[in-house]
Amino acid sequence: MKDSIKQKCDLLIFNKDKLEKEFKWGSSIMNIAAAFVFSGAQRMVDIEKLKSAREVLKKNTGAFSSFRGHGEAVIASKMALKDDPEQYINDIKAVYEKLHKGSIFDNEYLVQGAICICDAGRMSDADSIVEKYKDLYKRMGKEHPFLTSSEDIVFAVLLSLTDKSVDQIINEMEECYTYLKKELKLKVGSNEIQGLGEILALTDRDMKAKCDKVVKLYNTFKEQGLKVGTDYNEFASLGTLVDIDVDYNTLVSEIAEVAEYLKATKGFGSWSLDNKKRLMFASMLVGDSYGSDSGLSNSAAISSSVAMVIAEEIALMMCMMICVSSTTTNS
Repeated sequence: MKDSIKQKCDLLIFNKDKLEKEFKWGSSIMNIAAAFVFSGAQRMVDIEKLKSAREVLKKNTGAFSSFRGHGEAVIASKMALKDDPEQYINDIKAVYEKLHKGSIFDNEYLVQGAICICDAGRMSDADSIVEKYKDLYKRMGKEHPFLTSSEDIVFAVLLSLTDKSVDQIINEMEECYTYLKKELKLKVGSNEIQGLGEILALTDRDMKAKCDKVVKLYNTFKEQGLKVGTDYNEFASLGTLVDIDVDYNTLVSEIAEVAEYLKATKGFGSWSLDNKKRLMFASMLVGDSYGSDSGLSNSAAISSSVAMVIAEEIALMMCMMICVSSTTTNS
């Protein structure tokens, strides 16, 4: 394993272990997501700052609000990295109110969407982003009323941060859906293909070429005896790898190596994660190790700083979906 990748793995493992001690009763999946927050910033967890941030979060939000649900560990971790955690959470709350306006119930995905906007440094034009998001999300619902749900909110917000128009985004997503579902007849669920289209639409380049690369990656995993999950988040995560300029077999072999390394570690083994989710996290770590070679970092549609926010938020949002889905299934 490359030293750079091993260092990322070890930092993630260290941070996850620290977070487990602070959020003992929280979801293991969301603690992994929170560990990604610190690891993405190349920082080790500072427990004292984390505890302080958590107190600030409690002071500024209600006990039963969406800010204190599945994503509490993630929000507190992001706050712990800020010079002014209280200002940060208040900024998120302000954007959340804009996103939530017109809705009845609290929504954790809208909280995550508000975080995306704030982390991108786009508070000043939040109104126009929110307007674009609401138009886009409505259009998505019209195109696929049975597929579009709360799971799509964060991707819709991320897409609204790009310079692409709503028409362009919808057209690219539909091109992906039609190509994979009807022309290639890929044996993956419609909802999963829609999620992939949302990720692929975040970057430039020809949509069919990006879809072809996803299929080649998917088949390379199978050829190496690895089964990529075909639920919404696991399959869609392949979209974060499409612009990495490296041989498919090499890339997949590196991901497999990381997955095995994680499997032997407490908190990432078979008792905590199944093989498909572990493979997804391994893909994120390897993809991140290529840094500026990643498609999300090179997208001409968005600035490099915003691109890094998008790459991080995709990872966190996928963890959110896994966590919410698991809770729903077990209830």
